[in-house]
Amino acid sequence: MLNPSQLFVRSLSGALIFQHPNPQRSMSNKLTVLTPGLVNALKRLAGIALALACWEAIRGLDLVDPRDLPSFAAIFRSAMVGLAGGELAAALLATLGSWAPGLLVAAVAGVAVGTALAMLPRLELATRPLIEFLRPIPSVALIPVALLVFGIGLQMQLFMIAFASIWPVLFSTKTGVEGIDPRFLETGRVLHLSRSARLFRIVLPNALPLIATGLRTASAIALVVAITVEMLTGGAGVGFYIENVRVNGLITEMWAAIFATGVLGYLINALFMTIERVALPWSPENHDS
Repeated sequence: MLNPSQLFVRSLSGALIFQHPNPQRSMSNKLTVLTPGLVNALKRLAGIALALACWEAIRGLDLVDPRDLPSFAAIFRSAMVGLAGGELAAALLATLGSWAPGLLVAAVAGVAVGTALAMLPRLELATRPLIEFLRPIPSVALIPVALLVFGIGLQMQLFMIAFASIWPVLFSTKTGVEGIDPRFLETGRVLHLSRSARLFRIVLPNALPLIATGLRTASAIALVVAITVEMLTGGAGVGFYIENVRVNGLITEMWAAIFATGVLGYLINALFMTIERVALPWSPENHDS
């Protein structure tokens, strides 16, 4: 048992510790105010600031002719003027008008073919040489063929976009279906579910996270191909807009259209990621983010 003097010393030391907390612990408590989301946002802003600094440094050191590399402020102003004036906005909308249906065709066909290949091994074995032959062909190399078959128009653009963007969806779907736990399928058989019921109630729901990832990847590919086809064929859209202002020597407007295209791609990717987080909360990617 402690004597009164020892009790007094212990109580006094406890009071001093309470009044004078550990500075290191106090600092760590302050740092915990920075949530992971805020830290990630600060990192993104730092990356953007570094990129802009490098851009201006290249201009300032005359590594590139300043006439060919306008300041970011001038590019941003030109983009805002183009969007407000309607010409650049109309070009972006025209590109989205071919991007969206082309991606839809690729999504439907990719999910259907990928599911069939995963569930029918004999079909996968029979079609493997054809798929491995078609997959490495650059989509741009098929533009002359598409022009001969479809002519210049929306059908040709849809074919090119669908051909280029179907592969991520197809292989992601195939991988997702093949990775389903066999016990789930066996449970469906025990419950006497029909083949179509097992497909829509077991197979596709379990493969959705990988299908969503493939679709997000395909959306970026589809946008690139849509713009490329517009540049090469003169179809309406931001690709033709970029090529037109370049030919006319409007370099700042060209960079402004490129900047607007990059922002559009970023927003599309952010939209798909948001949909994944809301619709697929069980996805492993959402757990890691």
